[in-house]
Amino acid sequence: MNRKILLIIPLLLSTVLVVTNHAKASIEHFAWTNPTISEDLYYGRTVVAYKEGTRWNISISVYNDYLTPPPPPRVYLPINITAIKVYFDWGEWYNCTFSPPVHMNPLEVKVFSIWNFTPSITVAPETWVHTYTVYVEYIVEGEDVHRMDWYWSGSNFAVMSYWHFECFQLFNKLKNIIGGITSMPLNSTEARILLAKASIEYNLGRQYYINGAFEDAKTHFAYAETYLNEALLVGEERGVAFEDAMLSYYNAMTKYYDALANATLKQAEAELKQADAGLMQANAALNNSYGWIFFGLGWTLIGIGVIVYGFRKTRIPKTEATQTA
Repeated sequence: MNRKILLIIPLLLSTVLVVTNHAKASIEHFAWTNPTISEDLYYGRTVVAYKEGTRWNISISVYNDYLTPPPPPRVYLPINITAIKVYFDWGEWYNCTFSPPVHMNPLEVKVFSIWNFTPSITVAPETWVHTYTVYVEYIVEGEDVHRMDWYWSGSNFAVMSYWHFECFQLFNKLKNIIGGITSMPLNSTEARILLAKASIEYNLGRQYYINGAFEDAKTHFAYAETYLNEALLVGEERGVAFEDAMLSYYNAMTKYYDALANATLKQAEAELKQADAGLMQANAALNNSYGWIFFGLGWTLIGIGVIVYGFRKTRIPKTEATQTA
């Protein structure tokens, strides 16, 4: 008996492996079309959000790499896609059937889209995030068995009420700017006060949001947005006025220094003229001193000549007296 069990187990395992190896084709790409994907404080995670009553859209690409199971030779086979089906955890199927089926050759890629309307939160509660699975239903050419072993699943789909969705959008708008704005240096006391009010309202809104009081949260977020816009407006007006005042100040300083430079230049020119006049006076004085020097030398020479003449005049009578004796 034990030997029979040991023999049966490998056969079962090989059968399971053969069955699981049948599904070689795949959904290569999956995307929500025009979704709102952001952080939600109520769920504490990033979600794909749709407001109740609006249309959701899915786009997928299917790659037909279906391969026949062992034993060799293994070959790629064509398939016929009969439907794209989406299942959500609130118990609803949303099917897009094809008649006739869509033919796909081996290793071919095709893109499919499916859409439907998001149910109300009475059908799909907004108290948790929902799971979903997208199936590709196909038939291998030459067979009549419908297969649904190609699929894509996720767990981040959120159905939101009006107030929840409004709160969701406004929160993600504010959170991306309020942090940077509060760190800006503002020259206006009024702008800083408005910014403080915006921060208070924003944090109150966050708390209501986390608790699921979406309408109250939306109200506080709206106040925060109003205060934020007013703070930016006041800051802009004061900033422009300050810039204009600084520009006027710098223009006045430029004119002042230009005038000062011109006055300094004129003063330098006047001092240069005064120096030239002083130089001319010095030259005249020097010439005058030369005249007095020559005048003194002339009188000196005259004096020397008189002395010589007088000396010679005195010696002539003595000679005559000697000769007479």
